Amino acid sequence: MSDPTTQLFDTWKRQLEESTQAWSKMVSQMTPQAAPPDPVAFWRPVLNQGLENWARMFAQTPASPDLVSQWKQFLDQWIEAWSRVLGQTMNTEGFAQMMGRSLEQMLAAQAPAKKAGEQALDQMLMHLNLASRTQLTGVAKQIVELEERLERVEDGVQAILRRLDAKER
Repeated sequence: MSDPTTQLFDTWKRQLEESTQAWSKMVSQMTPQAAPPDPVAFWRPVLNQGLENWARMFAQTPASPDLVSQWKQFLDQWIEAWSRVLGQTMNTEGFAQMMGRSLEQMLAAQAPAKKAGEQALDQMLMHLNLASRTQLTGVAKQIVELEERLERVEDGVQAILRRLDAKER
């Protein structure tokens, strides 16, 4: 019989390759018009298969003293492999479109709540006799307009004073 460590690694590697291929295939087959896949439906068989493999492996092979170090090595390799696959998948147009649709749906769902929150805040400020953001923005706009008008008046006064100085000379 082969070394338990090698057997453990081979089982993990086979499972990782199969699940990675299935996941990549699912993502590459998505079209922009298709509904996003159900993650639970995809991950359940992958996780069940992995758990069955691990249960079978541990039932056949006694745990060695360095099982923790083997497990850490396994996790490091697993994370690296998935990082590569996810990096490649996230660089696809299909993934970008799916993320865009998700963001649009999230913003559409939050818009009514945001509007209701703003209205409630405006009512609360009104009852507390405090200015709302809209009112403060309006006042700030009026102040800017007044400053511009004042500058035009000052420029006109300066022009009149220059003309008067020119006539006196």
